[in-house]
Amino acid sequence: MSVPGVTTRLASLAGVLLVGVVSGGAGTVLHQRWWGLLLAVATALVVLAWLPAGGLRLAFALAWCVPVLRGALARPAGGHLISADAAGLSFLAASAVLLGAALATVGGARSTGRGRAEDPRVPGPAS
Repeated sequence: MSVPGVTTRLASLAGVLLVGVVSGGAGTVLHQRWWGLLLAVATALVVLAWLPAGGLRLAFALAWCVPVLRGALARPAGGHLISADAAGLSFLAASAVLLGAALATVGGARSTGRGRAEDPRVPGPAS
């Protein structure tokens, strides 16, 4: 017997990881063209902004960075998918910004869902 909330969260996590790996891989392959670099970075930032702060956002950023970092490493045959030119370094910098933004917003997801005005321990404004 499965719990519906857990199943939904696992499906969301799997989807976010898949989207992150595929879009990061596509960006790694297409970043040498100006439109590929722009499309990859813009898509990653839009998806990051669309996802709720917390684990899903961090999972997307980490999944996006995996193919990017793999592309920066030397291939067995020699060479790199991401070279040390302006486009490659811009793509790596965008990856770092993406991961930093995801890490910076992880703490925002820890709220209990109750607003400050609803907390009986916190006095409200004077009437």
